[in-house]
Amino acid sequence: MSLIRYLRYAVHGETVHPRKPRRRPRIGRRGPVRDRKYLSWIRTLPCAACGTTHQVEAAHTGSDGGMRQKASDTTAVPLCHDCHQAHPVSYHRNREAMGIDFAALVARLNDTYAGMAEYSRGQE
Repeated sequence: MSLIRYLRYAVHGETVHPRKPRRRPRIGRRGPVRDRKYLSWIRTLPCAACGTTHQVEAAHTGSDGGMRQKASDTTAVPLCHDCHQAHPVSYHRNREAMGIDFAALVARLNDTYAGMAEYSRGQE
């Protein structure tokens, strides 16, 4: 307790509360898009490289993440663990050798997901 606050309390009986720091008003979420439902749907699909349905992960393929940020969730594609990270010809080791056009695959997956969302809204 500072001396000024103590004297105000002792002499006048006033309790002075410390000011809370002002916060910036939140405009909205900054950074890449996050969509848990999309990632859950991606994990239900077969691997885009080998076709297996075992241990499928949502591999983020975009470059819109910024420094130390994961790319947006809408750029994720389904890859099994081996094709994503473990195999010598995996996405994180040698993506060019996989022979997949990831930009076209992401566009097709986004269109399919958007169509499913439109269909489910029409059913309600």
